[in-house]
Amino acid sequence: MNGRILIYRVFDIGKDVDLEKVQGLFEASTSAQRFRLNRSSKAMIINNAPLSLTIENSKYDALGHPLDLEVTVKIWHFGALSLTLSFEIPEKMDWNRLVELGNFLENDANLHALAKKRVEQIVIGMGPERMKSIDWETYEDYACYFFRKIDGCEKNAMKVFELHDVFRLILSENNATLSEQIKKTIYDSTFQYSQDDLAVIDWNSALIIEPSGSLDIVDVIEFSLCQLLEMRYYDDLLDEKLTYLYTSLEEKSSNIFQNHYTRLSKEAARIYLDISDTVESVENSMKVVGDFYLAKIFRAASQRLRFTDWRDSVDQKLANLAQISRLYVSESNEKRNQLLEIIIIALIAIEVVPLFMK
Repeated sequence: MNGRILIYRVFDIGKDVDLEKVQGLFEASTSAQRFRLNRSSKAMIINNAPLSLTIENSKYDALGHPLDLEVTVKIWHFGALSLTLSFEIPEKMDWNRLVELGNFLENDANLHALAKKRVEQIVIGMGPERMKSIDWETYEDYACYFFRKIDGCEKNAMKVFELHDVFRLILSENNATLSEQIKKTIYDSTFQYSQDDLAVIDWNSALIIEPSGSLDIVDVIEFSLCQLLEMRYYDDLLDEKLTYLYTSLEEKSSNIFQNHYTRLSKEAARIYLDISDTVESVENSMKVVGDFYLAKIFRAASQRLRFTDWRDSVDQKLANLAQISRLYVSESNEKRNQLLEIIIIALIAIEVVPLFMK
C-alpha cells in the first residue's frame, strides 16, 4: 500500500484577497506559488488561480503511529483559505487499521486545533485585521484517501471493492454493518479514466487511486469544497442581513419628516451589490466547459456536496433582498410625495389666506 490521507479544513477569511500582494509577503519564508492543475484540460478554466503555500513538514502521532505530516495552504481571491494536512500511510498497514486511522484523524480535536492555529498564523501574516472576519464555527472539513498503489489492484483498480471494504473507509465506520442501499449510493459515485485508476466520491470523503501520483482530482475536489463553503457563508450572511433589515423597519417608525425607508433602501442595495458580486466571483473561479474527466469529477463532487442547493438558496435570498430594496424605494418615494403635497398645500394657503383677510 502506497498512499496518503489528506484532511481538509476550509475557512472564510473575510473580504477579497490581493493574491499578488500576499505572495510577496510569504515567498521569502515559504514556497509560495500560484496553483495550476498538472493535467492540461481545456474542459476546466481556473480564473485567478489561488496562492499555494507549503508551511510545515513534521511528525504527528496518531494511534501510536508517528506519521509524516505535510501542511499546505491555498488562499483564494474571493476570501477563502483551505488548509490540507497530508499524512503518509505506513506501507505495511492493513485495511482495518487504515479504517481506524482514518476515523481517528477525521475526528481528532487536537488535529482540528492544529489546523486552526496554522490558519491563524497565515491570516495574521496577511494582516491582523482579518482575524475579526473569521467565523470559526462555519467551515468545511473533508478527507481524501489517495493511493498510488494498492496491492492486487495494479491492473484493475475496481478490484479494490473485492479485496477491501471501501464503504467502511469512505463512511469512516469502524463497527456498523452497512446496508446495500448505502453501498450502492457510494458505488454509483465511482469514476474511472483508465483501468488502473479510480475515484470514489462521497459527501464527506473520497478514495482516489492514481498510479501517476497526480493530485489533480483531489485539487478539483478542494475547489468544490471552497465554493461550497462560500455559498454556506453567504447564505448565513444573507439571513443575518435580511433579519436586520426587517428588524430595523419594525423598530423605527417612519413619518414624512423622518424617512428611514431611504436609508434602508440604500443599505439593501449596497448589501445586494456586495454579496452578488462576490457570489459571482466564487462561481466563476472554476468553470466546466466540456465533458472530460476532470470536469466530470468536478460536477460529481459539487453534486455530492449539494452545492446547487446552497447556490439556489443564496440566489433566492438575493432576489428577496432586491425585492426589499425596491419596496423601500417605493415607500421612500411615497413619503416624499406626501411631503411635497403638504408643502404645496401650505404654499397655496399662504397665497389664499391673505385674500380672505382683506
